[in-house]
Amino acid sequence: MSVSTNLLSANVESVETDVSGWTAGANTSLFQSTRYYTGTKSLGMTATAAGSVTATTATRVAVTVGEEYQGYAFFAGITAVADRTTYVTVDWWADAAGGTPIASSTGAATTMANSTSWNTPPPQVTAVAPEGAQYASLTVTVTGLPAGGQVAGDLFKLGLPSNSSLNLYPYTATSVETDATEWTGLTNTSVGRLAMVSREGWYSLSLTSVAAGPMDVVGVPIASSPGTELMGQVSARSAAGPIRVDLRWYDASDALIATTTGIDWALTDSDWTTCQVVGTAPAGTAFVRLALCPTATDAGQLWTCDLMRIFDCATVGAAGNLLTYAVSEFEGGLSDWQVSGATASLSSDYYYGGSYSMKVVATGGDVIISLETTPTQPIVPGQSYQMRVPVRMPTVTPALRTRIEWLDSTGSALRTRWQSWTSEGASGWVWGPMGDIAPDGAESIRISLEYSDLTAGDTLYVDRAQFLVGGLTVSAVPAGGGGALITMNGLSSRDPSWLWTLVRLDAAGTSYPVRGWSGDLTSQTITGDVAAVTDYETPLGVPMQWRVSVKNPSGSGYQDYLSDPLTLDSSPTEVWLKDPGLPQKNVRLVVQPPVPTWTRSARQGVAVVRGRSLPVVISDVRGGRVGDLTVVTETDADRRALDWVLDAGGPLLLQWPPGWGEDDMFVSIGDVTAAPVADFAEFHDRTWVLPLTQVDRPIGGVTGDADRTWQTVKDGGATWADVLDGVTSWLTIRIGA
Repeated sequence: MSVSTNLLSANVESVETDVSGWTAGANTSLFQSTRYYTGTKSLGMTATAAGSVTATTATRVAVTVGEEYQGYAFFAGITAVADRTTYVTVDWWADAAGGTPIASSTGAATTMANSTSWNTPPPQVTAVAPEGAQYASLTVTVTGLPAGGQVAGDLFKLGLPSNSSLNLYPYTATSVETDATEWTGLTNTSVGRLAMVSREGWYSLSLTSVAAGPMDVVGVPIASSPGTELMGQVSARSAAGPIRVDLRWYDASDALIATTTGIDWALTDSDWTTCQVVGTAPAGTAFVRLALCPTATDAGQLWTCDLMRIFDCATVGAAGNLLTYAVSEFEGGLSDWQVSGATASLSSDYYYGGSYSMKVVATGGDVIISLETTPTQPIVPGQSYQMRVPVRMPTVTPALRTRIEWLDSTGSALRTRWQSWTSEGASGWVWGPMGDIAPDGAESIRISLEYSDLTAGDTLYVDRAQFLVGGLTVSAVPAGGGGALITMNGLSSRDPSWLWTLVRLDAAGTSYPVRGWSGDLTSQTITGDVAAVTDYETPLGVPMQWRVSVKNPSGSGYQDYLSDPLTLDSSPTEVWLKDPGLPQKNVRLVVQPPVPTWTRSARQGVAVVRGRSLPVVISDVRGGRVGDLTVVTETDADRRALDWVLDAGGPLLLQWPPGWGEDDMFVSIGDVTAAPVADFAEFHDRTWVLPLTQVDRPIGGVTGDADRTWQTVKDGGATWADVLDGVTSWLTIRIGA
């Protein structure tokens, strides 16, 4: 039925209880008839004298100005009478009761059959609530009755028609339930309506060829603006041949400035085919029209059309998608997609959104599905993005590799990133939301899906390709205090209930834990999409990377991302001495030769046994390194900094320059001596001897930053308003971004 939600009550609609929901008009008495279209009862109307009968809903229903409403009802004669007509009227009111109508909308009259059957299609009216209207009532009228003549009405409807709220076309153009006047045949076409052949409602638009050749029919214009992406759509059927759907763009003077030409859609006369075109309004656009373009091979050929609609792609596509709807959704064709190792076609077998997907059938071997395109917004260097391309494979679930290539203005790849995925027993639509960070100079992208060694005939479906801001990434930059600031994005991009882990990797791929706020960052609860931590245990002068991973704690889901390498600065004459829990104490020190001479004590007992020439030795694990490190301070500030890091007496991290052949180690420092370099009181240089004993890496977390304190925050503005200006989270204040 055409009305999606009836505003009339159930008793008014079907009169199953009584006739109290209706008010009789002139020359009319009401009764509950046992004739019915649905249910068991209907509204009976008797003519007091020869002429017309009318009935109006007793209670007005609320309406919204500017909305389109439809009213209709079914009628049948109690006895057969010739020359009866029926029509329905909607009266628009400012108040719920009393007063006079602001306006009235009356539909075309329908002639009833000279029988007792129910008239189908029913008389109907479709109209827009005028300015000032707050309420509406429905009036039904039957003419041509003799005195005492009776007629029954049933299934009374008043409400919003079954027209998608996203459709920009008026319902009168979408469904031609009122008439076909909003469609104009421009070339070789006779335009009309067909009753009882429809996709929705009761009528469809008929296009009949005048002669062989191209046909051209356009709908009413609607407002549009440059840069707006629209989709035109029609449901069609015909035995005569295909149809093409176009979008035609007009300027403010209604002059045609451009046409987006669709593909030819194959039709059948036994079923409806959804035919579509997607295009973007060019500069100067003020209006757009939907055009229907069959090609006839003879005169008198018929195409039947219904549900002619135009959608703003921003409202029907994936939220936040930076790909145009034309390349994302496959609703108007395969567009710019390239496929190797397979054949590709549009399919309605499966679809993730809309009505179609890309069907890919392997020819045997490797299959690559790729799209090279420019996002709808400029690429921001350093911003995290992700590709998300749903794929469905009904029969097999092979391993998949996704790839993002960042292209410069010449189309050359600046950076390529790929990730492998497996689907363990997956059915339905699956996707790997691969993230990456945009490099400098990137203007466009190439995204790809890659399968290896498929069997000929293996079939997959691709739909709703997305390129979004966000996605799981991690980046590293140098930070104060000899650390690396690690920023993770997209932690919640898979599922906020998952857990995340951050580790550091050296050039050999060996992983090391990263100390966080309460301990190592392993299996952490996701509390937000972004997190940042400074890794003060990053080795100096050698390339390091960081891997962030998210994992389903109750399943097999897993995803990770590896950062670009980062090498922290180092000096060939300096070491870092760091407090693992209080990085504010970290200090850089100049080493005075010689470097430590290490001792590793043996843990053993030697027993000389009577009668044997050789002793019996009982041993245990050899001890760690022990040695003295000599450093020099030049100023009072240097001296105070070294004293501060030594004061607590706990384990410290000692980091060496990369060329010294020493591994970073945690040490405990024994009795310290600080001797003046010269016997002159005002000469502040000191030579420090630090007795070192190697110890295990301590547990615990990091408190604060080496170079960012509340004083730093305070210095960021004269008032809190200045500090908070443009800040969206405490994390921004925390890292000073």
